[in-house]
Amino acid sequence: MADRELSPDEMRAVELLMQLQALTPENAINAIRISIRMADGSYVGDALLSAKAVAALNDATLSMIAYRDSQAPVGDIDPLLQADFEEYCIGLDVDGLVAMAAMDPAEAVAGFDEITGFGQDEDL
Repeated sequence: MADRELSPDEMRAVELLMQLQALTPENAINAIRISIRMADGSYVGDALLSAKAVAALNDATLSMIAYRDSQAPVGDIDPLLQADFEEYCIGLDVDGLVAMAAMDPAEAVAGFDEITGFGQDEDL
């Protein structure tokens, strides 16, 4: 892929690979290796992930699936669950974090961690 200009899909794949690689600090013990390939099978690269990074990635993926599924009409939502979720989200400036992520992903993660208290004890 390096000898020519990358397609938009290839650029997205490389960006995803770089983000996955950034999840695990260099000194961490790696738990899994994820290989990224294009739809035609061409190799993009590998990302080594620590167990904590895998857990965080699983949680993030589940959140994205839940968000996607929430866009479809659903039945009644448990009012206690909704209240807990709303209380948790108070103070999150989602638009600000998204704009910050576009400029500096690490700063956006730090901002999210500061607001939510996530990651204060340990790195991924």
